[in-house]
Amino acid sequence: MKNVVLLFLLASLAITCSAGEKEDPRDLFLNNYLDYCGQAYSGETRFIDLGENHQLDGASLVMVLEECSPEAVRIPFIVNGDSSRTWIVMQTPQGLYLTHDHRYPDGSQHANNFYGGYADITGSGTRQYFPSDHRTILDRRVRAANLWSKEFDHENEIYYYRLYLEGELRYEAAFDLSVPMDAAFRDSQR
Repeated sequence: MKNVVLLFLLASLAITCSAGEKEDPRDLFLNNYLDYCGQAYSGETRFIDLGENHQLDGASLVMVLEECSPEAVRIPFIVNGDSSRTWIVMQTPQGLYLTHDHRYPDGSQHANNFYGGYADITGSGTRQYFPSDHRTILDRRVRAANLWSKEFDHENEIYYYRLYLEGELRYEAAFDLSVPMDAAFRDSQR
């Protein structure tokens, strides 16, 4: 009888633990990209406070959800036809990571490349925050103030990319997810 009671208690504990476990919001966030993969979306700068005549002010913006899997997504970010920037969001053993891949026109790595950070614990399944990681800060001390945010607003079909410096919003781009771009136009931007 003791064995039956013990088995019952262990089974109840296992069910309770399973019911109490929730999927990590960082994993849920990465899965949002799968519905939009293989498409390009136009965007606009909605807010900018990065100095006068910044190249992102009033620029034509396009993001291409180029390669997507449950582990990683590559997003070329095209600014006025310049396709030298790619955002990469990936699941690593240390957690969800955002990095910025910058290239010269010949495809070689830009001197200022692969900076970013790991998602902190304040995000949700639709919004994540990526403070600068140790490597990024070592490469460029000034980036210690950086916090990047990516968000899916499913209700309004908008994708946001934001940059905060010392807690203040300094840049926001918004991409219209409701209308994928024509493939011919998208390819002409690359």
